[in-house]
Amino acid sequence: MKKIGYNFFIILLFILINKESLSQGKIQATYEYSEGKITIFYEFQGDRSKDFEVSIKLKRSSDSNFEISPAELSGDIGQGKFAGKKNKIIWVINEDELSQLEEGEDFYFDVTALEIVEGEGIPWYYFAGGAALAGGAAAILLLGNKDSDGTTPTPPSSSFPTPPLRP
Repeated sequence: MKKIGYNFFIILLFILINKESLSQGKIQATYEYSEGKITIFYEFQGDRSKDFEVSIKLKRSSDSNFEISPAELSGDIGQGKFAGKKNKIIWVINEDELSQLEEGEDFYFDVTALEIVEGEGIPWYYFAGGAALAGGAAAILLLGNKDSDGTTPTPPSSSFPTPPLRP
């Protein structure tokens, strides 16, 4: 049982070390509303030469289930080189989105930037396949202790005499 836990720990460690697992981050954003448009400003630090996938959602502090994914966005959103500069997104609010909004002061934008990694790292299925292969080899070694004729070997007989019977 210890070996299974150890193997699981090693696989989990490889997954966490992989760049794709650690390459996203939450970003602080500010916004301004005017005439049916919301202008969102954000900035994040990262490698300026790499592409990032930026996405945004409107959330509410008082209601954890509240979430709107804006439909009509323009500006520094989607794929591109957005790191290390001041970015701006313009959201034109449509009627459906406007009907979901209530009055309040606890709205915030959840901006996420995910680094786009192409051709780097080892895909997760290599780790899963390696673990399955290692588990199969361990099972064969542990359960396969049989003679060539298919019988379980008998322990060697000893030259000790049998103990005396009890009175």
